[in-house]
Amino acid sequence: MSADARQFVDDHEDDQLADLFELLSQPSISATGEGVADCVELVQELCLSYGFDDVVRVETPGQPAVIARAEADADAVDGADDAPTTFVYGHYDVQPADPDEWTTPPFEPTIRAGPDGRERIYARGAGDNKGQWFAHLCAVRALRETTGLPTNVTLLLEGEEESGSPNLDGVVREYADVLGDADLAYVADGPIDESGRPHVLMGARGMQYVQVDVTGPNRDLHSGNYGGPVPNPAWELVRIVASLKDETGRVTIDGFYDDVRPIEERDREALAAMPFDAEAIKADLDIPAFAEGPGESYLEKLLYYPTCNICGFTSGYGGEGSKTVLPSTATLKMDMRLVADQDPEAIYDAFEAHVHEHATGVCDVEVTKMGQMYPQRTPLDHPIREPVMDAVTAAWPTEPILKPTLGGSLPTAVFERELGLPCVTVPYANEDENNHSPDENLALDCFRSGVLTSVELFGRA
Repeated sequence: MSADARQFVDDHEDDQLADLFELLSQPSISATGEGVADCVELVQELCLSYGFDDVVRVETPGQPAVIARAEADADAVDGADDAPTTFVYGHYDVQPADPDEWTTPPFEPTIRAGPDGRERIYARGAGDNKGQWFAHLCAVRALRETTGLPTNVTLLLEGEEESGSPNLDGVVREYADVLGDADLAYVADGPIDESGRPHVLMGARGMQYVQVDVTGPNRDLHSGNYGGPVPNPAWELVRIVASLKDETGRVTIDGFYDDVRPIEERDREALAAMPFDAEAIKADLDIPAFAEGPGESYLEKLLYYPTCNICGFTSGYGGEGSKTVLPSTATLKMDMRLVADQDPEAIYDAFEAHVHEHATGVCDVEVTKMGQMYPQRTPLDHPIREPVMDAVTAAWPTEPILKPTLGGSLPTAVFERELGLPCVTVPYANEDENNHSPDENLALDCFRSGVLTSVELFGRA
């Protein structure tokens, strides 16, 4: 890494934080639209002031997106027309925040010591995701002002990630000629590893979220006067749910595992290198054992196999004391985390068919698709892995951990599917960033390491 670029980052820390604070002070809640228009204007201004050559506001049926481009400096690389290009994704929208639940107001950024004594920025969006993509702007500026920018950088910021990214695919398809002219899709989002080490994630699990509604009698009934002959929708739903897994924990939906990508030797080597303490996890969660199901280990289950998870089950009376009621309805909410190369659409169709096959017909059963996200995984031996690992190694005080995928979900599959780009995620936020929660925060040392990671990545021609 250029010593000049690193020094520039250190010398301009106050300026960077002042601009980041202005960004964090601006609400941009996609669920309600609060502050979005003003935030988009601010994002455009910041991109231009930090060295991007042009910026475009992209209208969608929902909240707008922003695309900014920084062209490589001719004097920083031989043959600027052939300079590599990094496509970077982030989102400017944030989750809602209840001020009563925060120590300091969520849209009034504050620096104070965290539980471990490290100084942190407390604000909604600090870690998720404004602070992380703002690090890319700081990197472009540092290189522009010192060595010159030897790579092209294309930045896409969407405004609906916290609402499920309903229009991201459309934006990517519409601007594929701009976004797809790249060598890498790069995402800084989420927290670093729980060990405190940074990690390089070569993929993310997808998701299919469903709801099942079962309706019986037209009203709640007295369980003594009607129980027995009148069908109970809670029992109907329990039978359906019980049919989804066998006694070994394996999902019984027809074809559920057909497209799951096999675990190769290079993947097992990566799993073996990951820090993992089974007993510490059990102790932290206060559980005696892990669940059964496909996968020979905790990490295999988490990263290489899909899940069928009950998020919520609601029926009848759940208040204090007792109420002898035969409920009229029962509702199940479920997410299925999917792995490469599963298709959420096919999984939904198979799930819906399974539910109706196991319904007895005594109650009305309705299945609703609530949302979905495709899985994405770049092979561990892809050539792009090494420069990303090298950039993280140069910028952080500890060695990075290579991981085949994230246990959670990110909308990264569209970059692979629509643009044909390898995609890598490198989180810049601390492991306890409290994203989506009160007192969301970003540790200052993580922010600085994130800026330096982007400097290192963009500075490699």
